[in-house]
Amino acid sequence: MVGIDRINYYTPRTYLDMTTLAEARGVDPNKYIKGIGQEQMAVLGEHEDIITMAAEAAAPILDDKDAIDLIVFATESGVDFSKAASIYLQHLLEIPNPVRAIEMKQACYALTSGLHLATDFVKSHPGKKALVVSSDIAWYGFETAGEVTQGAGAIAIIVAENPRIARVNSGVPYTEDVPDFYRPNTSDVPIVDGKFSIDCYNKALIETFPKHTYKYVGFHMPFAKMADKANRILEEFAISDDALTCVKSYSKTIGNIYNGSLYLALIGILTHADDLSGETIGMFSYGSGSIGEFFTLDIVEGYDNYMDTDAWQTHLTSRHALDMKGYEQAMNAFMAREKMHDYAYQDRAPEQATYVLSAIRNGHREYQKR
Repeated sequence: MVGIDRINYYTPRTYLDMTTLAEARGVDPNKYIKGIGQEQMAVLGEHEDIITMAAEAAAPILDDKDAIDLIVFATESGVDFSKAASIYLQHLLEIPNPVRAIEMKQACYALTSGLHLATDFVKSHPGKKALVVSSDIAWYGFETAGEVTQGAGAIAIIVAENPRIARVNSGVPYTEDVPDFYRPNTSDVPIVDGKFSIDCYNKALIETFPKHTYKYVGFHMPFAKMADKANRILEEFAISDDALTCVKSYSKTIGNIYNGSLYLALIGILTHADDLSGETIGMFSYGSGSIGEFFTLDIVEGYDNYMDTDAWQTHLTSRHALDMKGYEQAMNAFMAREKMHDYAYQDRAPEQATYVLSAIRNGHREYQKR
């Protein structure tokens, strides 16, 4: 049996309240809070990027670095067209050789693909483990239709034999070439056809759903209300309103984290659901362009001993709210930095930050563990 041995998440320690954004944009706050289900949106700190967020998520669950034989880094926010983000991560986390390190891309689906790849890898390499991470920054620009569906965050998963949280079961995939969401080299932000993308999402769910009743189903959520829309597609197999509340609990206060969004749903279920021992959880993954997959997790006895749900909740409640000026400064700084060939960070990171993007020299990123 192979599957999820440990899991953790990270999101920046600053956020923008949706009421603040709505008032600044001249919109009724209920359009954001009730219409798309978002209450808050994570905003990247100046010291952060996808590698630091991945490191923050992974470090607390890396209790056996010598056993890690594979690192899979899923992202659609890559920092280099050639060098894998996992190389930076391996160095920053001091994971020793020998180790394989790759980066995967397919919109918001790559983490699911990486999870299955790692599961098969561990099956064929007894005694070894894999670190599978996602880290993304969902950014559409100021005063755009997608602004309210932004966010940032990372997920880290240790895949191992005899997993202590959940067995990963193979799923049913569906692939179709559609132009619902894409970001060509000529654009700094994605090009999105929102209504068409939801149609594509729904079609992939219909094609892959096994018409089986599950107490809990995790849905990929570019915005929290997408879980409600997807649940209606299941018709007589829909999960309860209480289960939906668990599914949306983290996403509604973090926002869109692309690859990790489905796994924020899982974090929500693991945090808020009653005893899940022996329960099979449905998982629907979708990546625009597009690939959808429905697979399942079998939760093992004693799973709750290997999660720090108190820390997960405290991380959310201890974040700092930004005003519009702070939000705009943060994202302008991010956009400017991503185009810099050379950059030096003036250390103003919060004391809780363990990993910092300290410099960019000749295009190469340097990181510091504090």
